[in-house]
Amino acid sequence: NNNNNNNNNSCNSADIGLQQNQQPPPQQQQHDDDDDQKVDSKEKTDDSDDDDEEEENEDSSSSSASSNSVQVKEQENDNIQSDVPYEELLQDAGLILMLPDELLHSIFEWLPIDVYGTLALLNSHWKSLTRTEFVYKRLCERIYLQQSKRKALHVSRFGNSYRTMLEQRPRVRTGGGVYVLKYAQVKKIQRDMWTEIPWGAVLETVYYRYFYFQEDGRVLYALTSHPPHEMFPRFWKMVIHTNNKEDQNDKAAVWGTYQVQKNTVTVNATHPWHSVRMVMTIQSQSIFGKFNALSFDKHCSSASANFDEYWSQDLVDYKVPSEVFQFVKDKRL
Repeated sequence: NNNNNNNNNSCNSADIGLQQNQQPPPQQQQHDDDDDQKVDSKEKTDDSDDDDEEEENEDSSSSSASSNSVQVKEQENDNIQSDVPYEELLQDAGLILMLPDELLHSIFEWLPIDVYGTLALLNSHWKSLTRTEFVYKRLCERIYLQQSKRKALHVSRFGNSYRTMLEQRPRVRTGGGVYVLKYAQVKKIQRDMWTEIPWGAVLETVYYRYFYFQEDGRVLYALTSHPPHEMFPRFWKMVIHTNNKEDQNDKAAVWGTYQVQKNTVTVNATHPWHSVRMVMTIQSQSIFGKFNALSFDKHCSSASANFDEYWSQDLVDYKVPSEVFQFVKDKRL
């Protein structure tokens, strides 16, 4: 019995020693508690930093949402063609849309600006290609930098939208047609012994003025009695510079220059005997369409090409008709 009691006591003392060895000393336990508190505080600071970063990202995303809206629209338009199957794109739009967009726009630069509007009416594929902010920017550069003789475009005045600029800023139509003014006047017949005009007849004089504007700042001007269906082929031959010298030196029309300032266009042309200057106003809205009419405001001439109202010695002012120039389309032009 004594031996058993001794054994039990030794076992109990051994268990107590093991428990004492397993428990960490008081100083080490305190250090561990401090480390846990530091980890918790670090996690809290990391969470607060993450929250601040999320708030900053939200603010930056909200501020840049308006500026990225145009880019998102352009990407959506660009993705239309990529999502369409090859066979459908080939059947609806043709082989030409297989070319890169940059190459297509380089080809279209040789065509009149109104071609973009016609292409947008074909189908959705051509519409997604031609109605993007990138296309409107290139069109505005082609039109306004040449017509106004400026070096930069102030798109901020039109809400940073080149499409709005193209729709609202006055311009003259270049290519695809000619501005035509028809003037008719009934004259009184002078009766004398050599008059062969019968009694009751009416003497009417009819003449036409033509303005064929080019993108490079030049204009073909003509004052003639020939109607448009006779003059349009002659304009076409003069523009393409055929090998026939008679077509190049057509006396019915002369080359001049023009410049657009706000809604006023000024044309200067030189004849062999004198120079002429004509000032017109671009009609933003008319029965002929947007920018399709020009009102005649001033017409003068000078043999010395000096159009100063105060210092010119040979300046002649002419009475202008009340009729307006109407833009007439022609596929050959």
